[in-house]
Amino acid sequence: MSVLEGRCHCGGVTVRLPAEAFGLVACHCGDCQRLHGNFFAMLAVPTDQVEWGGELAPQWYASSAQARRSHCPRCGSRLAKQPADGQRTLVSVGLFERDLPRRIRKQVWTESHPGWYDPPADDPGTAP
Repeated sequence: MSVLEGRCHCGGVTVRLPAEAFGLVACHCGDCQRLHGNFFAMLAVPTDQVEWGGELAPQWYASSAQARRSHCPRCGSRLAKQPADGQRTLVSVGLFERDLPRRIRKQVWTESHPGWYDPPADDPGTAP
């Protein structure tokens, strides 16, 4: 089984996940734009298949009633978002240095996209 390995900016938090176990999603909501400085491209992975490692543990906080988010406690890199049900973890694609084996399959909250970017209208995964 192929594994994707990623890390935060300082390398203190690492992550491993099966390359076959994810869907690639772009979120254009206001929270993601403010927290990431842009839309948030993420790998949607079953939580039990995400393996956090390194010398530091991700620091989690409740970002809303519907989700919690994590970052590296040392460098501040945004790591992941987890919906309240905890069944899946949305891992930031920025943690991975190599090309991913898939392309964005779904775009969400597209009505909130910034004026300088237009999500592709013909993308079957684009959802308002």
